[in-house]
Amino acid sequence: MTSRRGGVLFGLLISALLLVCLTMAVGFWVVRNVSVKTVSGRDGENVSIQTPAGELNVRAHDREVDPEALGIPLYPGAHRESRGKHGGDAVVEWTSRDGASDKTISVAGTLMVTSDPPDKVLAFYRDRLPDWVVKKDSGRTLRLEMRESGERRIIAIEKSSDGTHIGIATVGDPPAN
Repeated sequence: MTSRRGGVLFGLLISALLLVCLTMAVGFWVVRNVSVKTVSGRDGENVSIQTPAGELNVRAHDREVDPEALGIPLYPGAHRESRGKHGGDAVVEWTSRDGASDKTISVAGTLMVTSDPPDKVLAFYRDRLPDWVVKKDSGRTLRLEMRESGERRIIAIEKSSDGTHIGIATVGDPPAN
């Protein structure tokens, strides 16, 4: 019985050692084959990630985003969040090695705050955007969504200690030049 238990423990030890070696080999492969470059510009940072499967480029811009330019009405009396950078846009491009699965999307968003309660903010947006779907993310966050013409627009409403936060974002095809 003792030799059998010793054999099982030896087998588990060898398996764990092989798993550690395999994990290290994968880690070395990723380090050798994945390259990340970041370039800071006056409007934000650009990040390029090159992998064996292709390249991912993110061009980000810190700037104020006008909700109405995104097709979303501005909540009356709401002001932009003043702490940190809470607005901007980015273009995300994936270029595959073979060119078969290339994709470009644009993301834009901003964060506003109002002293009004979340129910009042929700009523405002439901009145002006009746076709939007209302979803509950968690106990504190309400989300309105609309998908049309390859674009997804989102309004997130969340109660916080300093008021009601209104996050506005769009995700979709980049605007035509």
